Amino acid sequence: MDFSGAQQFHSAPQQVWNALHNPAILKESIPGARDVTITGNQIAITLHISLPMIGGDVTLAPTIKQEQPPQHAVLAINYVSDVSTLKGDVTIDLATDGAGTRLTYAAQLHLTGRIGVADNIVGKTAAQTGLNHFFKNLEQKV
Repeated sequence: MDFSGAQQFHSAPQQVWNALHNPAILKESIPGARDVTITGNQIAITLHISLPMIGGDVTLAPTIKQEQPPQHAVLAINYVSDVSTLKGDVTIDLATDGAGTRLTYAAQLHLTGRIGVADNIVGKTAAQTGLNHFFKNLEQKV
């Protein structure tokens, strides 16, 4: 699944960057997040997922592969369970836009197993809906 998009924030890039690195803000912003921790370049996100065939709690542990604060980051996702895999990269770029920030993102994800079946059922629509909720929540925290 590949998807990309952009989000406008009223805050400066450094404020958005700081929020994206704050576990408490991420937990409050990510739909279904039960816990978020950041240790070094490792992020652990425990999510409650309510989708057919993959409902329940899942812990994703993206790794920060690249960082150029406060402008650019690449996250590597490598989730493997006994019934599903989710692998790929997410690129995030922040740029000053007027008095605020324009965040752009691009994700290239490969899904197999139950997550892959759910992708075929709900696909990009569910991912985009979740991202929209995340960005709306994040904007309120920044």
